[in-house]
Amino acid sequence: MKFVSVSISVFTAAWMLASFSAHAGGNNETAGGRSSGLGGASVTLSDQWSSSNNPGALGLVDRYALGVAYESRYFIPEASYKGLTFTAPIGGGTIGIVGHSFGYASYNDNRLGVSYARKLSDYISLGAQINYFQVNIGDIYGQRSMVTGEVGALVTPNEKVAIGVHIVNPTRAKFADFDDERIPTLLKVGGSYSFSEKVKLLAQFDKDLDLPINGRMGIEYEPIEDFFMRTGFSTLNRSYAFGIGYSWRGIILDVSNQWSQQLGFGATASIAYTFGNRKK
Repeated sequence: MKFVSVSISVFTAAWMLASFSAHAGGNNETAGGRSSGLGGASVTLSDQWSSSNNPGALGLVDRYALGVAYESRYFIPEASYKGLTFTAPIGGGTIGIVGHSFGYASYNDNRLGVSYARKLSDYISLGAQINYFQVNIGDIYGQRSMVTGEVGALVTPNEKVAIGVHIVNPTRAKFADFDDERIPTLLKVGGSYSFSEKVKLLAQFDKDLDLPINGRMGIEYEPIEDFFMRTGFSTLNRSYAFGIGYSWRGIILDVSNQWSQQLGFGATASIAYTFGNRKK
Protein backbone atom coordinates (compact mmCIF):
# COMPACT_ATOMS: atom_id res chain seq x y z
CA MET A 1 0.00 0.00 0.00
CA LYS A 2 2.87 2.34 0.77
CA PHE A 3 4.31 1.73 -2.71
CA VAL A 4 0.92 2.49 -4.30
CA SER A 5 0.58 5.67 -2.26
CA VAL A 6 4.04 6.88 -3.25
CA SER A 7 3.40 6.03 -6.91
CA ILE A 8 0.16 8.00 -6.91
CA SER A 9 1.89 10.96 -5.28
CA VAL A 10 4.69 10.94 -7.86
CA PHE A 11 2.23 10.65 -10.75
CA THR A 12 0.13 13.52 -9.38
CA ALA A 13 3.19 15.70 -8.93
CA ALA A 14 4.39 14.99 -12.47
CA TRP A 15 0.97 15.85 -13.88
CA MET A 16 0.96 19.12 -11.95
CA LEU A 17 4.42 20.04 -13.19
CA ALA A 18 3.39 19.35 -16.78
CA SER A 19 0.24 21.40 -16.34
CA PHE A 20 2.22 24.30 -14.95
CA SER A 21 4.74 24.18 -17.78
CA ALA A 22 2.05 24.30 -20.45
CA HIS A 23 0.14 27.07 -18.72
CA ALA A 24 2.95 29.27 -17.45
CA GLY A 25 4.69 29.46 -20.75
CA GLY A 26 1.73 31.18 -22.32
CA ASN A 27 1.00 28.18 -24.53
CA ASN A 28 -2.70 28.31 -23.64
CA GLU A 29 -2.79 31.67 -21.97
CA THR A 30 -4.55 34.03 -24.34
CA ALA A 31 -6.61 36.37 -22.20
CA GLY A 32 -10.08 37.78 -22.74
CA GLY A 33 -13.19 36.57 -24.51
CA ARG A 34 -12.24 38.33 -27.73
CA SER A 35 -8.98 36.41 -28.12
CA SER A 36 -10.59 33.10 -27.16
CA GLY A 37 -13.35 33.61 -29.74
CA LEU A 38 -10.68 34.06 -32.41
CA GLY A 39 -8.96 30.77 -31.63
CA GLY A 40 -6.18 32.56 -29.76
CA ALA A 41 -5.02 34.56 -32.82
CA SER A 42 -4.33 37.62 -30.71
CA VAL A 43 -0.77 38.83 -31.35
CA THR A 44 -2.00 41.81 -33.44
CA LEU A 45 -4.90 42.81 -31.17
CA SER A 46 -4.47 46.19 -29.52
CA ASP A 47 -6.93 46.34 -26.62
CA GLN A 48 -7.23 46.12 -22.84
CA TRP A 49 -5.82 42.56 -22.84
CA SER A 50 -2.65 43.37 -24.81
CA SER A 51 -0.48 42.92 -21.71
CA SER A 52 -1.36 39.23 -21.87
CA ASN A 53 -1.51 38.71 -25.62
CA ASN A 54 1.36 40.91 -26.87
CA PRO A 55 2.84 43.74 -24.78
CA GLY A 56 4.08 45.35 -27.99
CA ALA A 57 0.49 46.09 -29.02
CA LEU A 58 -0.10 47.92 -25.74
CA GLY A 59 1.53 51.04 -27.20
CA LEU A 60 -1.55 51.65 -29.37
CA VAL A 61 -3.95 51.61 -26.39
CA ASP A 62 -5.01 55.22 -25.72
CA ARG A 63 -7.67 54.69 -23.03
CA TYR A 64 -7.64 53.65 -19.41
CA ALA A 65 -9.20 50.23 -18.87
CA LEU A 66 -10.01 47.82 -16.08
CA GLY A 67 -11.14 44.29 -16.93
CA VAL A 68 -11.72 40.81 -15.53
CA ALA A 69 -11.95 37.43 -17.26
CA TYR A 70 -12.98 33.91 -16.35
CA GLU A 71 -12.39 30.75 -18.35
CA SER A 72 -13.80 27.32 -17.63
CA ARG A 73 -11.45 25.02 -19.51
CA TYR A 74 -13.48 22.05 -20.68
CA PHE A 75 -15.83 22.68 -17.72
CA ILE A 76 -13.32 21.15 -15.32
CA PRO A 77 -13.40 23.21 -12.07
CA GLU A 78 -9.76 22.37 -11.30
CA ALA A 79 -8.71 23.86 -14.64
CA SER A 80 -10.42 27.22 -14.25
CA TYR A 81 -8.59 30.42 -15.11
CA LYS A 82 -9.12 33.93 -13.72
CA GLY A 83 -7.61 37.11 -15.12
CA LEU A 84 -7.42 40.80 -14.24
CA THR A 85 -6.06 43.64 -16.37
CA PHE A 86 -5.46 47.37 -16.02
CA THR A 87 -4.07 49.75 -18.64
CA ALA A 88 -3.10 53.40 -18.29
CA PRO A 89 -1.77 55.68 -21.05
CA ILE A 90 0.91 57.81 -19.41
CA GLY A 91 2.98 60.34 -21.31
CA GLY A 92 4.09 58.90 -24.61
CA GLY A 93 3.62 55.27 -23.56
CA THR A 94 1.15 52.89 -21.95
CA ILE A 95 1.50 50.93 -18.71
CA GLY A 96 -0.24 47.60 -18.20
CA ILE A 97 -0.76 45.49 -15.09
CA VAL A 98 -2.08 41.96 -15.43
CA GLY A 99 -2.85 39.19 -12.97
CA HIS A 100 -3.62 35.54 -13.70
CA SER A 101 -4.63 32.61 -11.52
CA PHE A 102 -5.00 29.00 -12.64
CA GLY A 103 -5.84 25.81 -10.78
CA TYR A 104 -7.36 24.84 -7.44
CA ALA A 105 -6.40 24.37 -3.78
CA SER A 106 -3.98 21.45 -4.25
CA TYR A 107 -2.32 22.93 -7.31
CA ASN A 108 -2.37 26.51 -8.55
CA ASP A 109 -0.11 28.97 -10.28
CA ASN A 110 -0.40 32.72 -10.15
CA ARG A 111 1.22 35.47 -12.18
CA LEU A 112 1.55 39.21 -11.75
CA GLY A 113 2.94 41.14 -14.70
CA VAL A 114 3.86 44.77 -15.27
CA SER A 115 4.39 45.98 -18.82
CA TYR A 116 5.29 49.15 -20.66
CA ALA A 117 4.93 49.89 -24.36
CA ARG A 118 5.61 52.89 -26.54
CA LYS A 119 5.10 53.88 -30.15
CA LEU A 120 8.45 54.57 -31.76
CA SER A 121 6.78 55.94 -34.89
CA ASP A 122 3.42 55.94 -36.62
CA TYR A 123 4.13 52.36 -37.69
CA ILE A 124 6.03 50.61 -34.89
CA SER A 125 5.21 49.93 -31.24
CA LEU A 126 7.51 48.04 -28.85
CA GLY A 127 6.77 46.68 -25.38
CA ALA A 128 8.27 44.62 -22.57
CA GLN A 129 6.88 42.91 -19.49
CA ILE A 130 8.24 41.51 -16.23
CA ASN A 131 6.32 38.62 -14.63
CA TYR A 132 6.43 37.27 -11.12
CA PHE A 133 5.27 33.64 -11.00
CA GLN A 134 4.24 31.68 -7.96
CA VAL A 135 3.25 28.01 -8.07
CA ASN A 136 1.83 25.95 -5.22
CA ILE A 137 1.89 22.15 -5.46
CA GLY A 138 0.22 20.94 -2.29
CA ASP A 139 2.26 19.34 0.48
CA ILE A 140 4.49 17.41 -1.92
CA TYR A 141 6.60 20.16 -3.44
CA GLY A 142 5.31 23.22 -1.62
CA GLN A 143 5.68 26.65 -3.16
CA ARG A 144 8.04 27.92 -5.84
CA SER A 145 8.45 31.39 -7.31
CA MET A 146 10.42 32.89 -10.18
CA VAL A 147 10.74 35.98 -12.38
CA THR A 148 10.44 35.91 -16.17
CA GLY A 149 10.11 38.41 -18.98
CA GLU A 150 8.38 39.01 -22.29
CA VAL A 151 8.99 41.31 -25.25
CA GLY A 152 6.74 42.20 -28.15
CA ALA A 153 6.36 44.39 -31.21
CA LEU A 154 3.51 45.52 -33.42
CA VAL A 155 4.04 46.93 -36.93
CA THR A 156 1.17 48.70 -38.71
CA PRO A 157 2.39 49.76 -42.18
CA ASN A 158 -1.11 50.97 -43.08
CA GLU A 159 -4.67 50.98 -41.74
CA LYS A 160 -5.44 47.52 -43.09
CA VAL A 161 -2.35 45.47 -42.18
CA ALA A 162 -0.81 44.66 -38.79
CA ILE A 163 2.13 42.34 -37.99
CA GLY A 164 2.89 41.22 -34.46
CA VAL A 165 5.76 39.38 -32.74
CA HIS A 166 5.70 38.20 -29.12
CA ILE A 167 8.46 36.29 -27.29
CA VAL A 168 7.66 34.72 -23.90
CA ASN A 169 10.48 33.84 -21.49
CA PRO A 170 13.41 34.57 -23.84
CA THR A 171 15.90 33.82 -21.02
CA ARG A 172 14.51 30.28 -20.52
CA ALA A 173 14.03 30.72 -16.76
CA LYS A 174 14.05 27.51 -14.70
CA PHE A 175 11.13 26.28 -12.63
CA ALA A 176 13.07 23.51 -10.93
CA ASP A 177 16.49 21.87 -11.14
CA PHE A 178 14.87 18.43 -11.28
CA ASP A 179 15.01 17.17 -14.88
CA ASP A 180 15.99 20.70 -15.98
CA GLU A 181 12.35 21.83 -15.64
CA ARG A 182 11.98 25.21 -17.35
CA ILE A 183 9.14 27.59 -18.04
CA PRO A 184 8.53 27.17 -21.79
CA THR A 185 9.98 29.69 -24.23
CA LEU A 186 7.39 30.66 -26.79
CA LEU A 187 7.60 32.63 -30.06
CA LYS A 188 4.41 34.04 -31.58
CA VAL A 189 4.32 35.59 -35.02
CA GLY A 190 1.12 36.73 -36.71
CA GLY A 191 -0.64 39.16 -38.97
CA SER A 192 -4.08 40.61 -39.56
CA TYR A 193 -5.81 42.16 -42.54
CA SER A 194 -8.91 44.36 -42.41
CA PHE A 195 -10.96 43.86 -45.56
CA SER A 196 -13.15 46.75 -44.38
CA GLU A 197 -14.14 48.45 -41.13
CA LYS A 198 -16.45 45.46 -40.55
CA VAL A 199 -14.31 42.40 -41.35
CA LYS A 200 -10.87 41.40 -40.03
CA LEU A 201 -8.88 38.22 -40.74
CA LEU A 202 -6.16 37.12 -38.30
CA ALA A 203 -3.51 34.40 -38.61
CA GLN A 204 -0.77 33.39 -36.21
CA PHE A 205 1.92 30.76 -35.60
CA ASP A 206 3.13 29.82 -32.12
CA LYS A 207 6.33 27.83 -31.53
CA ASP A 208 7.16 26.39 -28.14
CA LEU A 209 10.73 25.08 -28.19
CA ASP A 210 9.49 21.68 -27.01
CA LEU A 211 6.30 21.37 -29.07
CA PRO A 212 5.23 21.39 -32.73
CA ILE A 213 4.15 24.65 -34.36
CA ASN A 214 0.63 25.71 -33.47
CA GLY A 215 -1.29 27.49 -36.23
CA ARG A 216 -4.17 29.79 -35.33
CA MET A 217 -6.68 31.65 -37.47
CA GLY A 218 -9.67 33.82 -36.67
CA ILE A 219 -12.26 36.10 -38.28
CA GLU A 220 -14.00 39.05 -36.65
CA TYR A 221 -17.17 40.54 -38.18
CA GLU A 222 -19.14 43.58 -37.04
CA PRO A 223 -22.64 43.18 -38.59
CA ILE A 224 -24.02 46.18 -36.70
CA GLU A 225 -22.27 48.97 -34.84
CA ASP A 226 -20.54 47.81 -31.62
CA PHE A 227 -21.69 44.18 -31.99
CA PHE A 228 -19.10 41.61 -33.04
CA MET A 229 -19.20 37.98 -34.17
CA ARG A 230 -16.05 35.83 -34.10
CA THR A 231 -14.81 32.39 -34.99
CA GLY A 232 -11.41 30.71 -35.07
CA PHE A 233 -9.40 27.52 -34.70
CA SER A 234 -6.09 26.18 -33.38
CA THR A 235 -4.24 23.29 -35.02
CA LEU A 236 -2.13 21.90 -32.15
CA ASN A 237 -5.02 20.69 -30.02
CA ARG A 238 -7.56 20.69 -32.87
CA SER A 239 -9.81 23.21 -31.18
CA TYR A 240 -12.48 25.45 -32.65
CA ALA A 241 -13.99 28.60 -31.21
CA PHE A 242 -16.80 31.06 -31.73
CA GLY A 243 -17.90 34.09 -29.76
CA ILE A 244 -19.63 37.44 -29.66
CA GLY A 245 -18.83 40.84 -28.22
CA TYR A 246 -20.66 44.06 -27.47
CA SER A 247 -19.48 47.54 -26.54
CA TRP A 248 -21.73 50.08 -24.83
CA ARG A 249 -20.68 53.38 -23.25
CA GLY A 250 -17.20 52.17 -22.46
CA ILE A 251 -18.29 48.74 -21.24
CA ILE A 252 -16.93 45.86 -23.34
CA LEU A 253 -18.43 42.39 -22.90
CA ASP A 254 -16.99 39.36 -24.73
CA VAL A 255 -18.03 35.71 -24.46
CA SER A 256 -16.85 32.65 -26.37
CA ASN A 257 -17.03 28.88 -26.52
CA GLN A 258 -14.25 26.49 -27.44
CA TRP A 259 -14.39 22.87 -28.50
CA SER A 260 -11.45 20.46 -28.63
CA GLN A 261 -11.60 17.01 -30.21
CA GLN A 262 -9.57 15.62 -27.32
CA LEU A 263 -11.06 17.41 -24.32
CA GLY A 264 -14.52 18.73 -25.24
CA PHE A 265 -16.09 22.12 -24.56
CA GLY A 266 -14.95 25.20 -22.67
CA ALA A 267 -16.20 28.75 -22.19
CA THR A 268 -14.69 32.19 -21.61
CA ALA A 269 -16.22 35.49 -20.52
CA SER A 270 -14.63 38.88 -19.95
CA ILE A 271 -15.86 42.35 -19.15
CA ALA A 272 -13.94 45.60 -19.15
CA TYR A 273 -14.62 49.26 -18.58
CA THR A 274 -12.67 51.81 -20.62
CA PHE A 275 -12.54 55.49 -19.77
CA GLY A 276 -10.55 58.66 -20.37
CA ASN A 277 -8.07 59.29 -23.14
CA ARG A 278 -4.37 59.89 -23.46
CA LYS A 279 -3.51 63.49 -22.62
CA LYS A 280 -1.88 65.19 -25.57
